[in-house]
Amino acid sequence: MTTWHKGPPPSIGWWPASYRRNPDMLRWWDGSAWSQPALRGDSAKTAATSAEKKSRHQNEIEWKDRPASWPERSRT
Repeated sequence: MTTWHKGPPPSIGWWPASYRRNPDMLRWWDGSAWSQPALRGDSAKTAATSAEKKSRHQNEIEWKDRPASWPERSRT
């Protein structure tokens, strides 16, 4: 069972985060706000563009722990 969390994650970076608990949606946490979503499979350019834009759903977004398959350096 996946645990979704409210509030800020423990570090800056990409997180599985969604206001609909969609595990394929990734968002950039900049330390104070969530970005627009990027989807798994998006190009790096598309993801970077999403990361530059703040989401309008800040209070509704939940995040979950990064998958074990992500690189060690991405874990907090």
